[in-house]
Amino acid sequence: MSSAKKKQKKIGRINPVLYWFVYHILYPLYRHRYGLTIDRSGIADLKEPALVVASHTSNKDHWLVGMALYPLRPNFVISEHFMAKPMLRPILHLAHIITKKMFCPDVSTIMNVLRAKREGNTVVLFPEGRLACNGRTGRVTEGTAALVKKLGVPVYAVTANGASATFPKWAKDPRHGKIHITTEKLLSPEEVATLSLAEIEAKIQKAITHDDMAIMSGVRYKCKKTAEGLDGILYRCPTCNREFSMKTQGRRIFCTECSFSAELDETYRFHGAPFDRILEWYDWQVAQIDLEKDELSCEAVIGAVDKKGNMDTQAGRARIRMNRDSFTLEGTVFGCPVSFTRDTVGIVGFPITVGAEFDIYHNNTLYYMYPQPDSRTSVKWVSFLDRVVEESRKTTLDN
Repeated sequence: MSSAKKKQKKIGRINPVLYWFVYHILYPLYRHRYGLTIDRSGIADLKEPALVVASHTSNKDHWLVGMALYPLRPNFVISEHFMAKPMLRPILHLAHIITKKMFCPDVSTIMNVLRAKREGNTVVLFPEGRLACNGRTGRVTEGTAALVKKLGVPVYAVTANGASATFPKWAKDPRHGKIHITTEKLLSPEEVATLSLAEIEAKIQKAITHDDMAIMSGVRYKCKKTAEGLDGILYRCPTCNREFSMKTQGRRIFCTECSFSAELDETYRFHGAPFDRILEWYDWQVAQIDLEKDELSCEAVIGAVDKKGNMDTQAGRARIRMNRDSFTLEGTVFGCPVSFTRDTVGIVGFPITVGAEFDIYHNNTLYYMYPQPDSRTSVKWVSFLDRVVEESRKTTLDN
C-alpha cells in the first residue's frame, strides 16, 4: 500500500436538482395546506461552514428545516435506520446525509461531520437524538457540546412551531392549522471558543426545548379524527387505572373496561377527562410506574437488517425483560441465537414507532422489538426507560 494517504470520499451536498424539486413542490403545498410561514431573519448572516440545531418534534422536521435553509444545501445528520428502507435509500444517497447510530458511540458520525465542515458545508443536527412520541423535546445528548467545540463554527437554531401539532407522531392523519418556523443565531465562533461545555449545552438545550401546545395555544388544527392513534401513547385509564384498555374513535378516547370517555378538540384540549392536555395525561401515567416493584416482560417479534441492508421486520423472536437495572433479550434472529443484557441507564433511550415497536442498538446491530400480543405496549417500555434515566440523572446531580 502506498505511503500516501488514500483520498477520502467527499461528503458532498444535497443534489441540487432534488433539492430544487422538493423545495418548489413542498413549500407551496405546505403554505397552502398547513399554513407554513418562515422567518429567516435569524440566519440572514449565515456563512458556511456552520452548524444548525433544531428541535425534533415531528416526522417532517427534516423537510421543514430544509425549506427554511433553502437555497443552502446542508448535510443532515439522521438515524442510520432510515438507510435500511430500500425505497428511501437512493434519495438519502442523493441528499448526502450523515448517518448516526442512535444512543451509542459512533466515531464515524463525528468524523463525517468534521469532514463536512472542512468542505465548507452547513450541518443540521437534531441534538436530542430521537423523535419523542408525545411532542415534547428531550435532553441534548451527551457529547453534543464537545462536538460544537471541535467544529468551532457559528451555531444557528431553527424551530418549527406547530410541527408536532400538524404531524403528531401518534396520529393517523395530519391536521390543517399553522406552522411558523423561526430562526436565530445561537453562538458565534468566538463564543464557542470561550464558553464552557456546560454553557454551550445549556444554550442548545434552551434553544431546542419546545412545547407546541403552549406556543401554539388556541390555534385550531382541523381534523375530523382528532383522537385516533392517541391510544398508542395514552395507555392508562384515568378512571379505573387499567392499562392498555384505551381505544380511540374519531374525536373520542375511551376505556373498554369502564365508562370513561373524553373528546379531544381541534386545539388539543380534552373535554371529559381529568387532564386538559395530552402531556398532562402522559406525565401522570409515567409517574404511576413503580421502579422498585415493576418489571416488564413479554414475547416480541424481532426486526433486524438483513445481508442486503434492508430491514426485515420478521427476522426472529425473543423474550425481552426490563427492570430498573437491566434490559435483557434472549431469542433467535435470522435463525441464530441472540442473547444480551444491558444496563438500563446505558441504553439512554428507546426510539419508538407508536403502536408498533421500539428499537435498540447492541454491538452496533440494530434490533426492532414488536411486543406481543399488543404492540401498543411499546410506549410503556419507552416510558419506563425514560423514568429510570431521569432518576439516575437526578441522583448524579444531587451527588
